[in-house]
Amino acid sequence: MKAICILFIATMYCSVINAQSSKADRLFDDWEYFRAAKIYEIEAAKHPNADTYFKLGECYRKMHLYIEEQASYDKVNEAGVFHNPEFYLNYGLVLKINGKNDRAKLAFNKYSELVPSDFRGKFYSESIDIVADDHKWDEPVSIINVAALNTKNAEICPVLYKEGILFTSNRRTSGRDKIYGWTGANYLDLFYAQRGIDDLSYTDAAPFNGANVLGKYSEGPACFSKNFDTMYISKVGRDLTGIEKKTLKIERNKIFMSVMKDGKLTNTMPFPFNNDTFSVATPYLTTDGSRIYFASDMPGGYGETDIYFCNREGNGWGKPVNMGPNVNTFNREKYPGMDAAGNFYFSSDGYQGFGGADICVALNNNGTFAKAIPLKYTINSSADDFGIVFLKDGKTGYLTSNRFEGGQGDDDIYYFDLLTNNADKGLATSVYTIGYRPPVLRATAAIPTIAIKPKIITKVSRPANIRIYFDLDKFDIRPDAIIHLDSVIAYMNDVKDVTLQIGGHCDSRATPEYNLNLSRRRTNAALHYLIKGGIKATRMICTGYGASQLVNRCGKGVQCSTDEHQLNRSVNFHFEGKK
Repeated sequence: MKAICILFIATMYCSVINAQSSKADRLFDDWEYFRAAKIYEIEAAKHPNADTYFKLGECYRKMHLYIEEQASYDKVNEAGVFHNPEFYLNYGLVLKINGKNDRAKLAFNKYSELVPSDFRGKFYSESIDIVADDHKWDEPVSIINVAALNTKNAEICPVLYKEGILFTSNRRTSGRDKIYGWTGANYLDLFYAQRGIDDLSYTDAAPFNGANVLGKYSEGPACFSKNFDTMYISKVGRDLTGIEKKTLKIERNKIFMSVMKDGKLTNTMPFPFNNDTFSVATPYLTTDGSRIYFASDMPGGYGETDIYFCNREGNGWGKPVNMGPNVNTFNREKYPGMDAAGNFYFSSDGYQGFGGADICVALNNNGTFAKAIPLKYTINSSADDFGIVFLKDGKTGYLTSNRFEGGQGDDDIYYFDLLTNNADKGLATSVYTIGYRPPVLRATAAIPTIAIKPKIITKVSRPANIRIYFDLDKFDIRPDAIIHLDSVIAYMNDVKDVTLQIGGHCDSRATPEYNLNLSRRRTNAALHYLIKGGIKATRMICTGYGASQLVNRCGKGVQCSTDEHQLNRSVNFHFEGKK
């Protein structure tokens, strides 16, 4: 009888486990990866095995949680040869994203061994060697996190709009708590921030045109006509019914057009090629309005998602045209855009790049596009890089990345400056290299030269105890700080093997979150000045401390004089390396 009871309990226990596993599998099949992962996490903790860790890793892969994905796949790999060869391909890809290139190459080679007929294993294995070679000569581009725009949430795809920037974010908006089942994050919305004193300074972002521009679900990215009177936007329009859920899984992204009238969006119309069985998303409208580019997984493409365009025909749009193999690959191409010269930019994970999705360019050759190439390091990183937009000067702009260095949260918006100091290489300063595989795929684009005139310092010695100060609630560089910053420039240009730690500080008269953001803006302002003086961004590390490192007694609520508070509003500089 006791044995029968034990057997009964064991049987019931196994039934509970199987029921949980079946529920997680159903959620996974329905593309509800966030909820599925929660169940797989519990299963893996109670009964660790390779299959459960593989399913958990697949959820993280879909959610772009690369650290967690690798940790799960590590467990699978430790258990021995896994029965699903696709595991080794995905394992290699996440190892590459996380900077584990030697291990990634082993995983790709293992996939090639198991599936020799699939070119992807060799393709990605070779990319490891290509990237390693590129880093030997690539001069990093200046990349700065735009702290004024970013939060711990995702901020993506900035576009220039009137006197500021419009971007897409899943930060919480008032009265909105709808969760996207794929990621577990809030739905996307459009936000607008007005430009401040420079390209790193912006007002606090607010929901564009009020929260929920065209509905209560994900909205963005968006683009505008030249005069900002028409907006094209990617959005998810509705919940699926029960029957639709079984056949379609999720509501696809669609593009909608709205007319701006008296500051409000009106006359919303669907793009004529929207479809319930495939997505049409990430629109880009040319400056003259004659062509619209977008990404889609419609049938007949080269890969998972391709980039298409439609030409303007009267008041409507002609049929979609695939951009062809000079742009599209076996994998995913998204986020189209252009610069003033008509060069075509997009993001892809189908090229032999640095890892994740890379920003690529197809150069304009008298109206046709050359074979695309990924842009150089540090425009691209080992993680996902996309959504590039250029400012009017054609050499500065913004992009989106979830790179590990310098980020504030999920995807962040970064400012880039293509100006490079090539004097020591005998190259003209008006030439910027955007290709990265000399000599075959090396390409150049002309840019104007910016005159930078730091004060000349004849005696170059290591500056000591440098600290510059800021006005109350400000982050612009004051005139009294220039001489100190110029001394840093002179020293770092003379001594090439030192690095610089830049720390930003505030007084205590604001909330901790506000102070932290303000201190980051102050370090970015200093960083921006030093970069324009010829110092590479890769030699400097910025940290905002808020009001956590006060130099005197003036904590929250303490009565202090103006001069005492001033001492806490600063940026300090600390050199590391050779003296």
